[in-house]
Amino acid sequence: MFSLYIAAKSPERDNLVTYFKERPEDVVLLGSSADLKTALADCARDVPGVVVLDDRLLQKAPGIAQELCSTPYPIVLLATSELSVATRYALDIKAKDLIAAHDWPTELLGALERVARPLYPRDRKLGQVLSIFSSKGGVGKTTLAVNLAVALAERNHEPVAIIDLDLAFGDVCTMLALSPKLTIHDVVTDPTQLKAALIPAPGNVHVLAAPLTPDQAEDIPGNELVEIIQTLREDYAFVVLDLAPGYQETNIIGLDISDTILTLCTPDVVTLRAVGQALNLFRESFRYPAEKIRLVLNRTGSKTGIERADVATILKIPRIFDLPSAGNMPVRAANQGVPFVTHEENSPLSRAIVALANELANEERQKKTGSRLTRTAWRSGRST
Repeated sequence: MFSLYIAAKSPERDNLVTYFKERPEDVVLLGSSADLKTALADCARDVPGVVVLDDRLLQKAPGIAQELCSTPYPIVLLATSELSVATRYALDIKAKDLIAAHDWPTELLGALERVARPLYPRDRKLGQVLSIFSSKGGVGKTTLAVNLAVALAERNHEPVAIIDLDLAFGDVCTMLALSPKLTIHDVVTDPTQLKAALIPAPGNVHVLAAPLTPDQAEDIPGNELVEIIQTLREDYAFVVLDLAPGYQETNIIGLDISDTILTLCTPDVVTLRAVGQALNLFRESFRYPAEKIRLVLNRTGSKTGIERADVATILKIPRIFDLPSAGNMPVRAANQGVPFVTHEENSPLSRAIVALANELANEERQKKTGSRLTRTAWRSGRST
């Protein structure tokens, strides 16, 4: 897998973007531009594994060859001009390969795979396991799990795995309009099926579905679940567990193995009571460290009569992340089978989930580099 930036004029730009957006298992498309200066600025901020460059952009940028020779990423030149002219351009900028524009549907992907720098090294540390949990149903747990996974994939430019551990009544596949042929039940029966069971979903997310029928939920042993999670965290920077409400064995295993538990709450008395009991259980019985437990307050601003400050006081937890109420937008997105963080990206709720993803990704990066973490979203008072 590699990341890609496309610098080209239309119609080639439009055709290439459409083509590579349909290949989430192979390529992460970082962006595109028809302006060379804009493209170079984008690639300086977020270095791609390879750049496809339309040679027509070089015609309007004399003297830029020296800069292109020293980029930290390889360039494959797309020859839309006469081949002799394009060849001279390719030599001037030290392009790694040259593909004629009319041949790109058959030759470009192979050229990119040969020269692109891999998206991430294989010796990276194990990925982070994030549990989305609430002791009460109907609080938006699966909605958060799906959209947070998509936001993390966008932030990290690599796929994120979701395991639907609401084993009896999981809705992750329903929310993404997926029809699984294999589920976690099949993987438990035959562990070699794990890769085949992961379903590519919109937003560069790979889903391991819950069993197709509730009776199969009883056939998921704890030791097999641990093996599945540990295997996935070897290949994914983040593994998101969408847990069922309650404290059955599979839930406790998921909670124990998680690096972070995002405990979801809504501003109503019934949910506050249930979540308060869960937090006490985490602290006093399970002995989880304080930094492992995070509280996410969903549907803030919904005028229930319970304010954010009341929640912090009742639950005795100073750091809360707010997710604003969004009316029927999440339901509409679920009915359409699309993650709203990409289809309603400017909504306050989408921006809040992206901010949460950024915070979690920053924490993961800080852990790997060993540098000091500066908290931004998790703090006393309103989150950013």
